Amino acid sequence: MRTFLKSMAAGLMLAAAAVVAPAQAADEPTVGVVVPTLDAQFWNSYVDFMKKGAGELGVELVVLNADNKPDQMIKSLEDLVAQGVDGIIFTPYWATAVPGLTLANQSNIPVILTDTYADFAPQTEQFPNYLAFIGPSDRDAGKQMAEALFAALEPAADGKKYIAVVNGTAGTSVAIDRRAGLQDALDAHPEVVVVGEVDGNFVRDTSQTVFESLWQGNPNVQGVWAANGGTATGVMAAITGAGKVPGKDIIVVGMDLNPENIDAVEAGSLLFDIGGHWLQGGFALVTMYDHLNGHKVPAEKANIKLELLPLTQDRVAQFKADFPGGVPVYDFKAHSQTYNKDAESAVFEMKYSK
Repeated sequence: MRTFLKSMAAGLMLAAAAVVAPAQAADEPTVGVVVPTLDAQFWNSYVDFMKKGAGELGVELVVLNADNKPDQMIKSLEDLVAQGVDGIIFTPYWATAVPGLTLANQSNIPVILTDTYADFAPQTEQFPNYLAFIGPSDRDAGKQMAEALFAALEPAADGKKYIAVVNGTAGTSVAIDRRAGLQDALDAHPEVVVVGEVDGNFVRDTSQTVFESLWQGNPNVQGVWAANGGTATGVMAAITGAGKVPGKDIIVVGMDLNPENIDAVEAGSLLFDIGGHWLQGGFALVTMYDHLNGHKVPAEKANIKLELLPLTQDRVAQFKADFPGGVPVYDFKAHSQTYNKDAESAVFEMKYSK
């Protein structure tokens, strides 16, 4: 289900609420985390936010990097199980949800999935250890990106608008849902023509290389729908490298709200960005911590889809005012039921103050 969360103001009010020491908190539980790659800025932001939470809550965090390799993802999960961690938070790229949950279930280790969801709901009879999913509303984000791109393009002489698509990691729910959002927009805009699609694997260098090849065969490209921040950065690098100006000669949209992409929006190189979902890691950590301290996740709140924050050039100043350094104010203890009995959710929605 889609969970709508508290506004920024409500989040700050909660942070200011009385926070008490937990009555029976776990003695520094160990939580293992596996991310798809640390070559992407997004995942570094994800991990940094979790580390901040681990410090505030008193959690030992073990972070492993799958290095964009399916077999390394499985090996990392095996390593965490062998270490006997108290909980696992991972992103099941490459259809690793079932094997990962199975490994953890055999050792009675609770799991929260982030960013990419499984083909089944949390807390099933098969996987009672699958506590929750926390991730973005990717389809809606993909549609918003497309609509912004289409609106910015001028029709060619034949009345059509020609775009290229650089997708993310094939087969992941993230890539599939974002592309579905693009398709929703395409269905409503028959004047838009997709000249070609490539997979950028959600990383800059691959995205740059594959877009260069696509563009060479389709010089009529007017705009690019890029599946995430690293992908958009790679596309813009390819455009610049060819002596063209991103944002002028070719319009680009992306996703993630990475710092360099925020700068690109401000400079006019990137038309539109949307994100904030790297917060999902910290939200998952609070949820896991509370579970380990006896606060179970209600089944009706176990499937959380985050609404994301859109960014255009005219909103950059407000974004920087509301989120200095791109990071919202967030008190991990105030959002933890272990410390604050009145806490309703670990999650809140990023919103502009005005």
